Amino acid sequence: MDKVLSYNQKSNGEDWFSLTGQYNEDDIKAIKDPNGGQAENPKTAIPSPFAQLDLVKNAFEHIAKDQRLLGSRMDMRLVSYALDIAQMFYNFDEMKSMYGVQLVQWNMTHLQMLLNDPAHKLLGETLQMFIDQDASAYNFSQNMSIYFIVYNNQVIGSTSPASLFMASPNANCMDQIQVEQGKVLFGEWRNLWERNPKFVKYFYAIFTAFPELKKMCTEVNNYLIENFKAMERLGPDYVKTRLEIISEIGNPEASDQESAKKAREYLNRNYMPIENGVNVLGFPLYQCRQEDVNAAISQSDFVIVPSQPDAMADPRKPLVLQNNLDTLASDPFIYVTYPWDNATVITPQMYAEQDINKRILPATTHQYPWLTDDDFFQPTMIKLDYPVDSDCFFNGNIKTISRDVDNNGFLLPLKPLFFKYFTMKDLLTGTIAGQPVFEMHHQRIGGQEAVTAILRVRVNKTEKNPYSFITLQRTYVESVNGEYSFDKTNNYGKFVRVAFALAVFPFAKRADLNRYHVQLTDRALGNLAGCDLALEFYRNGMREHIQDVVSRQRSLKRLKNMGSSFYSLDSVFDLMNVVLSDDRGKRIAEGLVAPQWIEDEGGTSAFTFAVDFGTTNTHVESMKDDHLPLPLKIEKDSRERLVATLYNGNDESKYLFEVVMRQEFIPQVLGDEYGFPQRTVLSECDRLDPVSIDRIEALGDANIPFIYEKESAGNYNRITANLKWSTDPSNKKRISCYLTELALLMRAKVLLDGGDLRKTRLVWFYPLSMQHGNIENMKKTWGQIMKNVFGIEPTEDNLIQMPESIAPYYFYKAHPDRFKAAASTVASIDIGGGTSDVAVFQENSTKPTLLTSFRFAANAIFGDAYSDVPQGDSNPMVRKYVEYFKNLFDADEEKYDDLNAILADIASKRKSEDINAFLFSIENNKVTKDNPVFSYNELLNTDSSRKLLFVYFYVTLIYYVANMMKKRGLQKPRNVMFSGTGSKVLDIVGSQEELDLLTKTIIEIIYDEKYEDGAFAIVKEKDCPKQITCQGGLYQVRNQSGMLQVKEVNNELANYDNTIRTNFSLISREGITYADMADPERRQEIVKDVVDEVKRYNEFFSKLCDDIHVTDHFLVDMKSINTFRELANRDLEHHLVQGWESAQKNQNDKNENDEIADILFFYPIVGSIRYNLLENLGS
Repeated sequence: MDKVLSYNQKSNGEDWFSLTGQYNEDDIKAIKDPNGGQAENPKTAIPSPFAQLDLVKNAFEHIAKDQRLLGSRMDMRLVSYALDIAQMFYNFDEMKSMYGVQLVQWNMTHLQMLLNDPAHKLLGETLQMFIDQDASAYNFSQNMSIYFIVYNNQVIGSTSPASLFMASPNANCMDQIQVEQGKVLFGEWRNLWERNPKFVKYFYAIFTAFPELKKMCTEVNNYLIENFKAMERLGPDYVKTRLEIISEIGNPEASDQESAKKAREYLNRNYMPIENGVNVLGFPLYQCRQEDVNAAISQSDFVIVPSQPDAMADPRKPLVLQNNLDTLASDPFIYVTYPWDNATVITPQMYAEQDINKRILPATTHQYPWLTDDDFFQPTMIKLDYPVDSDCFFNGNIKTISRDVDNNGFLLPLKPLFFKYFTMKDLLTGTIAGQPVFEMHHQRIGGQEAVTAILRVRVNKTEKNPYSFITLQRTYVESVNGEYSFDKTNNYGKFVRVAFALAVFPFAKRADLNRYHVQLTDRALGNLAGCDLALEFYRNGMREHIQDVVSRQRSLKRLKNMGSSFYSLDSVFDLMNVVLSDDRGKRIAEGLVAPQWIEDEGGTSAFTFAVDFGTTNTHVESMKDDHLPLPLKIEKDSRERLVATLYNGNDESKYLFEVVMRQEFIPQVLGDEYGFPQRTVLSECDRLDPVSIDRIEALGDANIPFIYEKESAGNYNRITANLKWSTDPSNKKRISCYLTELALLMRAKVLLDGGDLRKTRLVWFYPLSMQHGNIENMKKTWGQIMKNVFGIEPTEDNLIQMPESIAPYYFYKAHPDRFKAAASTVASIDIGGGTSDVAVFQENSTKPTLLTSFRFAANAIFGDAYSDVPQGDSNPMVRKYVEYFKNLFDADEEKYDDLNAILADIASKRKSEDINAFLFSIENNKVTKDNPVFSYNELLNTDSSRKLLFVYFYVTLIYYVANMMKKRGLQKPRNVMFSGTGSKVLDIVGSQEELDLLTKTIIEIIYDEKYEDGAFAIVKEKDCPKQITCQGGLYQVRNQSGMLQVKEVNNELANYDNTIRTNFSLISREGITYADMADPERRQEIVKDVVDEVKRYNEFFSKLCDDIHVTDHFLVDMKSINTFRELANRDLEHHLVQGWESAQKNQNDKNENDEIADILFFYPIVGSIRYNLLENLGS
């Protein structure tokens, strides 16, 4: 059958037929769409350049006629695209800022320009014809403007006098442009009701505010009314928007002036006109206000809920966005306007902008601050080669998820931004929905070792539902072949294994004064051998970078395969940032260490300390409140401790770190093995120049080596002994360093044992031989240390000085069970290494009657006499016993390897006093204890060929003291009390009974009168002679009367003409001055008198040996007595002069008329002991 070609079905004839009138609406509707409404792109034959206006206008009309607001695909597309363009105008400032779109205005007046240009006149006339022809259909007017949106030099849409807005005819999906949250330009087709409620209300406000639009754009208005009706049945959210339109704007179906006024007020109140007067048909177009957009975003469920006060007060809190957020449809996260789309992907390009305020929210055009995992997590991570000691440091709540990974720890890979919003408490103990705020999972992923850092963030949604929060995480896999770059594609970081250790001293935090020292030990070798480790310190999380930190590098990794750095700071810190840098200083990796401080206001107890800073040994005692004095000990029995290490202190695999800590820092505990008394030596970095450095930093440049004589001091560490107070600047710095570390240890004792720093008192001792000016300098040094370390101003009541010679008397007086001569005259002799101090107390006296000090002490036997060159290698006694102990050590190299190495090291320096001091210490070493073959004391006691040396030394002391007392008219002493490290020679001389008899005999001979039976005894402390001075000082200052007595002694000694201090010369000339020794004639007389007196004494000693049967009672061989009688008087004048010249080397500032504060009598005896006797006895 033939097909009749007709645009409608009104005619069934053939050939042309005549048209009786114009096309009417029914004719147009009768035209069938051959594609059944499925065509999207219009194929129009409208003979007008304004065809798009007509198509969009008609599309609104067609859809408005369907209650479901559905139409053909082409109409749905045209309306949706027109509304997309409307939203671009609505968000124009954001569009302009975000995408660089521009508005180009075309005004009717521009038509005249075409008409006036011959080249474009035809175009102008053609346009004029169509404009005139379609004026009424499309609302053309003489002064009308059309505004085109141009993107990348291409028109994508414009205003329309027929439908307000329209897209360009060739519009296609533009994924790069977001018109609202999750919706791209020309993408998904959406009706008006499906869009941002604020935009929907704006559209209704425009038509209500300007009722003329309802007439001029009837098709769009009908569409609005149909949308308005549909909203009532689409759900509660749309009903809510509909009611808001009625109440805030007016009824869209009405056209009264009251509604128009109300709508205009609403527009002006909630929106702002687009700049430069953009309008349609003369009516202004508005856009959203940025502050309103920001206000809406600020209510997002993703807005962070911080705990830091500053961040809490910030009105523009950022959003926190999570990739792969799987929200429930029943309880969604509201993003900006709508629920979060789980399909939204956050790419690195989106957060490439470091300034979070300049970022664009994903899937929107809004510039608003937001954060994601990259803002909180470092790109690289540091792995430890041990588990973190979680008693003292936060281990990141690490969990081992896979069985085939170790249990070693990782540093916290958090960036500083975390602490802008959250506190240390959040990090350490915070939880969300019963889960930790931060944790790490150690596992294997695809056969690869990995650790995942997980951060749970509280946001607005969490306030509504505690189980809804943001979880940020980053997975780190092991770095291979030095590749540390971050894998942006897979969001994988790298972790690098770094062998290092941290030690913090003291591990205690108080509200007031805080001072810390930190050791960083670097054993990162292999690929990291050329890299450096450093520490940064922060408080208040990482909000405050502590700049006032003193740092010192001690050991160099390139020399020792282990580097060490030390840091000291005067404030508490929350975090240490460990920074690994390459040889160019570029950061490779960093991670945080968080101490788990115990918040403590501190104790109330008062501590008093006593420090006996001696030439050979130093001792410290502490007294808490009214308790008995005890040696300074700090045990490790709680989380607060002397030293906290990042690794568990019981981890034997970290032995090497422990060794370095003991060598260059301090031991983990102060007790019996490492403690006091302690050799007075300093371990320094061998690169240290004590002359040029401004100060020697305690626990930085140098430290007290508590391992000295017990373990190796370590390579490249220089041991400095013989720390004497003098005017030498280097020695002053060393002493200040030594005393500062003592004070730091005392401070730690107060903190860790319930003390109040403000109540701390310190007793320090000075030898009588110390010049008054040096006493004052020492007092200033202690005062400055007390102020710096304890934070208290020094006064006479809290910084107490005391002559070391009187303290032992106070000790024995406090022990009536050991001392029964309180009502008798007593002589107290404190034997040190370099000097001996003597104090004589008469019966019932609270202060000494007589004090003296002289350079005749233990080093007279154990030292190198007056030689500037160490002579330990030529000292026969030293050589004999060095060889003896070396043979013992060689017999079991594995067991005694450390001791053998120490012996070799000390012996190589050839200082006799240091070698002897080490030999005495051997029996107290943990590997030799309770084995008498290692007792140097016992060996010397049984060395019959050299025993005479010790008897001679002892008799010389008693001889001098007894003569001095007799000369001053004092009674024979009821007791002679001994203290000081040097008093160990008494045990070499003989037993208590032998010493009693020997001493009594000497005194009786000198006084030429006998003691009654049982009326004399010596008093000594065999096990702790060094502690007597400190304990005696503490006993004395327990009450105000004792304090007053000490002040009186100090004041009297400070007077120019004090009667307590004496320098008994033992010759006829008293009060010998420097001028006397400078005058050749007088000097010759003095030297002769002293030498004669020494010879008389040697004769006295020789006879005494016979009288007391020294070979029988003291097991001295006869050969050594004969040697003494032959050689003791040899070169005495030479020894005296040599001793005098040696003593004057540190006496630059002497007054010629000052009395010499030393006893010349001992000078030739010291020389004779070393060169006449030691060289020949036993040969």
